[in-house]
Amino acid sequence: MPGGQYLIQLDLLFDIWLILIIRAKDRDGTTSSQAAGASQTMNQAVKAAASMDRGEMERKTNDLVQYLLIMDQKKIPIKKQDINKHVLKDVSKAFPIIFEKATERLSKIFGVEVVELQDKLKGSYILVNKLDVGEHNPAEIWPDEENAKTGLLMVLLSLIFMNGNVMEDTQMWHTLKKFGIEQDHHHEVFGDVKKLITQEFVRQGYIEIVRQTNTDPPVNEFKWGQRAKHETTKRKVLTFVCQIYNNDMEPRQWTLQWQDVLRSEGRQDDVEQVI
Repeated sequence: MPGGQYLIQLDLLFDIWLILIIRAKDRDGTTSSQAAGASQTMNQAVKAAASMDRGEMERKTNDLVQYLLIMDQKKIPIKKQDINKHVLKDVSKAFPIIFEKATERLSKIFGVEVVELQDKLKGSYILVNKLDVGEHNPAEIWPDEENAKTGLLMVLLSLIFMNGNVMEDTQMWHTLKKFGIEQDHHHEVFGDVKKLITQEFVRQGYIEIVRQTNTDPPVNEFKWGQRAKHETTKRKVLTFVCQIYNNDMEPRQWTLQWQDVLRSEGRQDDVEQVI
């Protein structure tokens, strides 16, 4: 092996070693069976990555960065199986190594964090902007603040939060009707509003709809979806609500909601001081 290529391989192995350290820290607290499965997957990833030369590793990492950025424009969770199918292909076993390098690059260059969703969406990822948004600029939570759909989404998330983090569909539609938005009427701006809220926002992960069958008749409950939980905070939404009502209003004036904000920030001691 030529000297230059030998050094390149050493650099690659060093990268893999760093990733292994990070992964080992992430596995703290997992069960023995989970750790064993993760260890086997990582061993396969190390072997696959070690068989790649530096150039191929770099190309695949860049391809994955571009793929994640492009797919995120659709605001639909990005599936691991699609990454393997469309980007990694015959080196899919090296997924953990390449994925780690790509996410690190996204963080350093673009200020974007890649978050894996949980529960039924596990194995899917979203990109979250890590750039700090001042709490007095809640409209900037999403990059396209002028977009009408974003405005409607912000209203929905606010209604859900102010109602105790859950809202029945009948109550939701009754409230939206006051804004001239009806589920069975075509809206001049939003078009098919029912489809937008119950399908598009749900598919994008902003809204979660849970059907409660223990009532007669069954009801659908609206909650924040996983993307909303990662992209914004209860503090920012409450600040937004205050600005809608009155610019001079302070979040702490909403006692129950302010307590919820403090709990979400792990400030349980402060909750007890709220009157």
